[in-house]
Amino acid sequence: MDPKDIEEMQAGFAAIYGRKAEFADRFYVHLFARMPEAEAMFVGDFTKQKEMFASMLTYCLKGVSDHKSLIHAGDTLAKTHARFDLGTREAELAIDAMMAAFDDVLGGDLAPSQREVWRAAITRITGLVLADRSLEH
Repeated sequence: MDPKDIEEMQAGFAAIYGRKAEFADRFYVHLFARMPEAEAMFVGDFTKQKEMFASMLTYCLKGVSDHKSLIHAGDTLAKTHARFDLGTREAELAIDAMMAAFDDVLGGDLAPSQREVWRAAITRITGLVLADRSLEH
């Protein structure tokens, strides 16, 4: 990502981070609405899952300015999600759920340029996860 894109992400991150619990809640609401079968993937302590989601979101933000961190984030996500055998369809639905969560939580506080940059970053990380999965097959 170029420095201007990174700056755009960082400009909106404080608002997202300050509401990370709500963001995680909204993400899963949208994910399960788009992909009801995904709800069965989450057993046990869902609070911990939401905390891990918020932590990974933070780590991914750091990764956009450091390619090694981004690769590590993609690798970590690929390993933790490998048992679900996710593909392009699921990745697209998750990206849409994430963007809907941004809209719910931040509404008009996230500038269109920031929204575009976040979508691009999330799509990039999702692509890393899918690429890692394709290496296994």
